Amino acid sequence: MTEEDALVAAELDAEHRRAKVNYQAKNLDAYMAVFTRDLRYKQPDGRVIGREELARDVESQLSSIQSTDSSYIRESLKVNGDCATEILFQKAFVTSRLLFFTKSWRVERRGRYEWVKLPEGWKIREVEVLLESVSHGAA
Repeated sequence: MTEEDALVAAELDAEHRRAKVNYQAKNLDAYMAVFTRDLRYKQPDGRVIGREELARDVESQLSSIQSTDSSYIRESLKVNGDCATEILFQKAFVTSRLLFFTKSWRVERRGRYEWVKLPEGWKIREVEVLLESVSHGAA
């Protein structure tokens, strides 16, 4: 990894940490700030959605989540000027509560993230979920 790549990796790690904190705090606007206005998000079924639809999906998730924790491993990073593409393997553990019932599940996902560096910092322009599995009852 070049010195430039290492610097970009550290900057992207900071953005990932900020997104995680905002998601856990259920701060939708702050969480969505990591994405560009023209976001293209390709879901596991191949359907592509934009930023507005992703925001509605995330808002729905946040309304039912009691707690969450996540981690990732960067499998690759390619930097080309003000653009960067990374492949991440992510794990998330989620617990939701409805009245007296608690539901837990684990999500594992491999995704490709295209970032662009804007005056306000690095933003995700495109996401492609390459693989996703959900295990219910696993916390």
